[in-house]
Amino acid sequence: MAKSPEVEHPNKALGWAARDTSGILSPFNFSRRATGEKDVKFKVLYCGICHSDLHMILNEWGMTTYPLIPGHEIVGVGTMDGIIDTVSAQHPLLPLIGLLKTQGKLVMVGAPEKPLELPVFPLVMARKLLGGSCIGGMKETQEMIDFAAKHNIKADIEVIPIDYVNTAMERLQKADVRYRFVIDIANTLKSNA
Repeated sequence: MAKSPEVEHPNKALGWAARDTSGILSPFNFSRRATGEKDVKFKVLYCGICHSDLHMILNEWGMTTYPLIPGHEIVGVGTMDGIIDTVSAQHPLLPLIGLLKTQGKLVMVGAPEKPLELPVFPLVMARKLLGGSCIGGMKETQEMIDFAAKHNIKADIEVIPIDYVNTAMERLQKADVRYRFVIDIANTLKSNA
């Protein structure tokens, strides 16, 4: 038996969406499905926009489905369903494992030189998972940050409120921007409910 929309998509959400090829963005209330076991839930605080978003809202690549809420490269706050551990030095895992909820996941991307102590009991009692990924480590990231600081290299961004997004898209289209627009989601997106 099919589930009702209220059961299938119980989480209320708000974004700014394009509804047609005009690319005009306006407040859009929608519902999302419940967070599943393999999902990560974020509260979006900031969201970058760029030319790929502009192409999508204008359907310039011929594959847009409306309504479309553009934006990617988000910064927000990953609940404790999962933790990505980037530390490449000796450190205790027990505090991190303790932050995970039942069936939570700890993913190691840092690579300490010496083996870490792994407390197995808290893993097995709450069915928590430990995994790894080789996408870089803290050492390389720190070297890059140190180099940027030494040479005064900074990211050029323009922080904008959500209600400036249509003007930002127009400016992107006119190539009237030298840097990345970043929408201040946390301080400017207000519910229209």
